[in-house]
Amino acid sequence: MKRLLGIALLVAAIGLSSCTSDGSYDVEAIFADVGDLVPRAAVQISDVQVGTVTKIELEGYLAKVTMRINPREVLPANSLAIIRSTSLLGEKFVEIAPPLGEQPEGRLRAGARIPIERTSKKAELQDVFIRLGEILEGGSIADFAVFINSSADIVRDKEEELGQVFAELRRVTGTIAGRSDEINAAVDSLNVAFDALGSSSEAIQSSVDSSADATAILADQQEDLNRLVSALDRFAAVSARYSEATFEASDRSLKDLRLILDQVMTSTGDLERSLTALARFVDLWPRVIPGDYVQLDVTVHGSNEGPQ
Repeated sequence: MKRLLGIALLVAAIGLSSCTSDGSYDVEAIFADVGDLVPRAAVQISDVQVGTVTKIELEGYLAKVTMRINPREVLPANSLAIIRSTSLLGEKFVEIAPPLGEQPEGRLRAGARIPIERTSKKAELQDVFIRLGEILEGGSIADFAVFINSSADIVRDKEEELGQVFAELRRVTGTIAGRSDEINAAVDSLNVAFDALGSSSEAIQSSVDSSADATAILADQQEDLNRLVSALDRFAAVSARYSEATFEASDRSLKDLRLILDQVMTSTGDLERSLTALARFVDLWPRVIPGDYVQLDVTVHGSNEGPQ
């Protein structure tokens, strides 16, 4: 009885682990080939997104794709999973489709798996070229018929998209052809740059070694750097407290200084007139009193008589 209860709890835990907080649930699908499918690719039903690919990993020689499905979507347990492209050369997505030739049954629940018998990947242009190469190397009429059918399946109902691709391709090739000289010059520049890097390998190695030494020095001085940062933090805290304590006095000082500056600006005219008058006085003073000294004449009268 305890063993059965433990198995039931384990199954319940596995089911809960496949659900998320928003109610969405994970479903797995096994593919023989996923091509260019990447995580975060869309999961769609009739061109409407109903989920996202969250993980792609190997399971033996097969690919296991984990998909997160929106909580409101109810999918049959015998659904098909098909990897398709949004356009002829567009990004890949997983399409969930109803079963062919049978009625939908059951429900895909959290942790369910779509087996490889119910998964596939639509033929792509790349697959066609690969197949064509195999046929040209040596294939049969049956192989050529498969190639023709695959090609028709790819381009069916996509004639307009194919025309747009060829038009864009022609414009791109024309642009590349018109800039062949620039492309050649860029390739030559890259070649010169790589040669320069090759000849400077010793300098690069020396730079890397110096960086390693600098990193080691910083690591050795980590405690000092931590103390410096702590001291700067304390200084910033003290400065903030000082600014808060002296804010009112500083504000009053700035207001008084503004009054003084206003008074100075109003008396600028008087100061200018005073300086002008002083300059004129200095200019006229030498004309009123010529010379740079005072002349003094002294007359001395002498006599031959002795003292009386």
